[in-house]
Amino acid sequence: MVLRKWMTISLLIVFLLSWMLPTSIWASEADQSGTFTMKVSTQSPNHGDTIEVVIEGHQLIDVYAYEINLEYDPTRLTFIDAKSDAPGFSVPPIVKGTHIQIAHTKVGKGKGLEGAQSLFKLYFRAIQNGSNVLTLSSVKVVDSKLVSSTKQTNVRSTLTIHNPYAFDDLDAFDWAVEAIEDLASRGIVNGTGERLFSPDSAVTRADFLVLLMRALRLKGAYGQPFHDIEPDSYYAQPVLIARNLGIVQGDEANQFHPKASITREDMMVLTDRALRVSNHLTRVGDQSDLSNFEDVSLISDYALASVATLVNIEVIHGYANQVFPQESTNRAQAAVLIYNLLTYIK
Repeated sequence: MVLRKWMTISLLIVFLLSWMLPTSIWASEADQSGTFTMKVSTQSPNHGDTIEVVIEGHQLIDVYAYEINLEYDPTRLTFIDAKSDAPGFSVPPIVKGTHIQIAHTKVGKGKGLEGAQSLFKLYFRAIQNGSNVLTLSSVKVVDSKLVSSTKQTNVRSTLTIHNPYAFDDLDAFDWAVEAIEDLASRGIVNGTGERLFSPDSAVTRADFLVLLMRALRLKGAYGQPFHDIEPDSYYAQPVLIARNLGIVQGDEANQFHPKASITREDMMVLTDRALRVSNHLTRVGDQSDLSNFEDVSLISDYALASVATLVNIEVIHGYANQVFPQESTNRAQAAVLIYNLLTYIK
C-alpha cells in the first residue's frame, strides 16, 4: 500500500514537472511513446446529438500513465464527460476555453500498457450548426520507471453539425434562429418550401391562432361559427375552439377576418387570453411595465393590459424602445413570441 501511494504521488509530480518544464526536456524518448489516433462516432452529427470521441494508442511500450490534450470549439460542442476503461484511475478533466486536458494512471506494481489500447472516451453534445475542428494536439506518457515523453500529434477531425429542421433563409434573422429551429424541431412551426421559412412574411390572424393553439395544446368544444370561416379550412377547428374558450371574439358582423395580417398588439391580446384560459398566467402587468417604451400612446385601449402583462412576464421585449403595436407581425416575430411563451410556462 505504501509503495502504491508512493508511485501515485511520484507520477503526479512527474506530470506537474512536465507542465512546468519545456517540452523539449521530455521529448528525448518521444520515438518510444507509440502513435495515437482519434476516432469520432460521426462526422455529420445533428444538432443535439451526443458524439463519442475515442483516443487510442498503438505500439505502446510500458505506458504507465498518460495525459491527453485536445482542442475544440465550445460554441459548437459542449463537453459532457471523459472516461477511461484502462486499469487505474483518471484525473478529473480540466476544461479551459477551447482546451481539454485529461489524464490517467495505473496504480501499483507492474509495467504499463502495451501494444494497442483504448486510452480515453470523450463525449460531446452538438449545440450549434456549422463546422468544428476537433484536434488531438499532444499526448504525454510516463513509463513504470517514471521516464516521461511527449508526442505532438495534431490529429484532426472535422465535424459538420446539421439541424434537420434548419432553414436556409434566416441569415438576416439571427435573433430568431434559435426560436425558429426549436419550434420546428417540435413540429410547432413549419417551413414554406424546401429549407425555406420566409421569416419576413406577414402572419395572418388565422395562422397565428393556429400556431398559438398548437403550442399550448388547447382543446375543447366548438364555439359559434364565424360568417367568414369556411368549415373545411385548415384553421376552422382551432378558431372555433378558441372562440368557445373566449380567446377570440370577432367583430360586430360576426367575422374573424382570418386572412388579414395580424397586428403586434392583437397577437399579444390573443396570447394573453390563451395564457389565462390555460391557467399558465402567474402574474399580470400594469402601466408601469410600459414606461420604457416611447410608443405607448399607439397601443389601443383594449390591448394595453395584455401588452403590459406580456412585457412583465418577458414574453415580449420590443426593440428600439418601442413595441410597434400597430405594425403587422412577421413569421420570425411570431416564432420568437411563441418560443418565449413556451419558455415562460415551463
